[in-house]
Amino acid sequence: MNRLLFACVCCGFLSSVAMAEDAYEKWLTMQNFRGTEIELIRVASEKPLVATEETDAEVASVLKKVEALEEEISDHEKIEDSS
Repeated sequence: MNRLLFACVCCGFLSSVAMAEDAYEKWLTMQNFRGTEIELIRVASEKPLVATEETDAEVASVLKKVEALEEEISDHEKIEDSS
């Protein structure tokens, strides 16, 4: 009789632990996706995280640097192709 009572108590305890573990895993999964949801909301509202202000002169200087780098890369590719 004691063994039967012990078996019933153990089975009840293990099943409650298993159910609690499922809820805990679900909560952890929700917390993992929370950052993604926040980012999606931010992107959807189109609000930048940090306010940036760039002048036209800064943008023009960056574009000039990019064009110079592209020309340099294309020159190197032409030299490698001709070799």
